[in-house]
Amino acid sequence: MKKLLAIISIVYCSFISNAQECNCKLNFEALVNQVKPNYAGFNDKVNAKNLTYFNDFTSKLQNKAANVKAIDSCYVILKTWTNFFKDRHLRVQLGWRYREKFPEKVKEINKQFPKRDLPPAAQDKLSEETSITILENDALLFRLPSFEWSEKKKIDSLITNYKSTLKDKPYWVIDLRGNAGGTDYAYNSLLPYLYTNPIKVKPDEYWASDGNINILKENLSDTNLPEGNKQFLSSVIKLMENNKGKFVNPSGKDFFLTTLDSVYKYPKKIAILIDRNSESSAETFLLNAKQSKKVILFGENSAGVLDYSNTQYFDLPQPDFKLVAAISRSKRLPLYPIDNIGIAPDVKITNDTPDKLKVILKKLKSKK
Repeated sequence: MKKLLAIISIVYCSFISNAQECNCKLNFEALVNQVKPNYAGFNDKVNAKNLTYFNDFTSKLQNKAANVKAIDSCYVILKTWTNFFKDRHLRVQLGWRYREKFPEKVKEINKQFPKRDLPPAAQDKLSEETSITILENDALLFRLPSFEWSEKKKIDSLITNYKSTLKDKPYWVIDLRGNAGGTDYAYNSLLPYLYTNPIKVKPDEYWASDGNINILKENLSDTNLPEGNKQFLSSVIKLMENNKGKFVNPSGKDFFLTTLDSVYKYPKKIAILIDRNSESSAETFLLNAKQSKKVILFGENSAGVLDYSNTQYFDLPQPDFKLVAAISRSKRLPLYPIDNIGIAPDVKITNDTPDKLKVILKKLKSKK
């Protein structure tokens, strides 16, 4: 804790002279009062073993916040507190206007927080475009940089436009590096090409709190929300309203099987290339895909940001802050955690490996 509080002091002294002001104590208290009742992981991560430490940690940060008025210094305090939970699906974000206006400050703040102890990252330049590229006569590359809702139409369109090509190429490489997730709906049209056998899915259960219910009701009012999503949200809200202070499982099952009618002849083998920045919905995709007999994972461990999900945005008093918090928990827990571990590749490809695609295709074609 001393190290964390030292960070706050350093940043505070560095930025207080020219920073915008906010009521940090008010924002800190609002943060704590939003996370405690609404974050799906709170009761798992704050328990009898660490409660005394947690309360002391929180109290010291609250006292520190009382003497801080600069937005950047306050942000460090808020981030220090959320970092206790070691879940990137729980965080305070600086608003885009602030980040755009003070990019150098944001860089300096980020330097204060140590990153995971990992080997040097790859220097590969990754395309930000969802695309299909023919690599060889019998192989193609499917680049999927994101599973945000906006990407679903692009993915579906590519699958439609390249339908004959997709069913003609026995070897695929799906490049999932840098994919920070989005929505599981984005990749649904891709699953039939991967499918070989029923896929076992562990559902999410939602934490029923007044705050989470209100957030989902706001989502329900979105006129652009597809009808199927509205029906699902309505059923979740109803369950939550009838079971406040508990987890609710919309599926009513500990697991379910996804079964399709047929198995495509091609692709015969699929390599999925992942890295430390493949996370969230990208990891859900991996959990589904790796059950296929066609699929081999290549690269390094994924990010490990999935145990608590379905993130929602909560307001804080300072407009430049936004709380992001997961409101659901996977039924994989506690037996099969992924957070801060990631999903391991079947074949490790070091970041300094040149011509990764060439290496992967060679290995892919040698597999029987």
